[in-house]
Amino acid sequence: MKKVLIAVAALLGVTVVIIGVGVAMLASSLDEKLAAPDTPFPEVTASTDPAVVARGEYIVRTVGHCTQCHGDYPRENPAANSPTVPLSGGFEFRMGPMGTLFAANLTSDPETGIGKRTDRELARTISTGVLSNGQLSVFMRYSAANLSADDVVAVVSYLRKLPPTKKAVPPPALTTMGRALFATMTFTPDLAPLPEHVPPSEEPSVKRGEYLAENVALCVGCHSHIDLATFLPTGPKAGGGDPDPSPDESDMEFTPPNLTAHPTGMTGKLDEEKFIERFGAGRAFPASKMPWENLSRMSESDLRSIYRYLRSLPPIENDVGPTYRKQGWKRAG
Repeated sequence: MKKVLIAVAALLGVTVVIIGVGVAMLASSLDEKLAAPDTPFPEVTASTDPAVVARGEYIVRTVGHCTQCHGDYPRENPAANSPTVPLSGGFEFRMGPMGTLFAANLTSDPETGIGKRTDRELARTISTGVLSNGQLSVFMRYSAANLSADDVVAVVSYLRKLPPTKKAVPPPALTTMGRALFATMTFTPDLAPLPEHVPPSEEPSVKRGEYLAENVALCVGCHSHIDLATFLPTGPKAGGGDPDPSPDESDMEFTPPNLTAHPTGMTGKLDEEKFIERFGAGRAFPASKMPWENLSRMSESDLRSIYRYLRSLPPIENDVGPTYRKQGWKRAG
């Protein structure tokens, strides 16, 4: 019996070693899988036109909510994500045993920011997710706004105007487990044609709402189910998202609600005026991932456009329950 136990222990030891070697080899392949140096650069030149720069500022600090991640402010105080918060980065995306990612410094500092990046490099990162070093950023590829060509120019133009802030941001700190898990997935640059530009207007429109909700504010992506194999929305459009643990490391979770016009959806429950009023009220829960500080500063016309677009989507019956609740919440009965 003792010999059998020794043999079993030895076999388990060998198995652990083999698995460990396999995981390490898989992890080491991640950089090669994310390499995309041949991704073309958009032909973009920053503008000094005050109107273009102002539109870029509006996107970055409001509807595109770039400061939600790249703003340098304490996350326990969401109200500090003000209209003037510096974009010097450093925010930590903690992914548990997978490691941590860090939001980049977007100021013009040449050493720690984007001062040495060309307009074309910045535009490529915004449009495709590929960084200046030719590596694909999973975050920029799947979690950042998808802008029209005109709005890419506007954002690059605004970033060029930011004063330099010297703040070194660490590189991604993925664990071996995190690198191995990412290496099992297929990530590719976003080479789809850029969305049609729909300029701001004092008159709300479904078309402007579609551009904003689908591409800039990312309402539809966050409020739909996500395929974890591709990180892309799937299932009924804007019919409600997946539960996500609260970032304050409590036992709570958030669930993005259904936004469609069905009676179980937010634009089914709220008329247009109440929808505008809700955004004006801002944040209800301190740990919510919804960028309320940014979106509450949107123009009234843009908010009305988003509402009208969401109302135009097929109504989806899906009552997600309380949007802020205990993890693992189940409906009674």
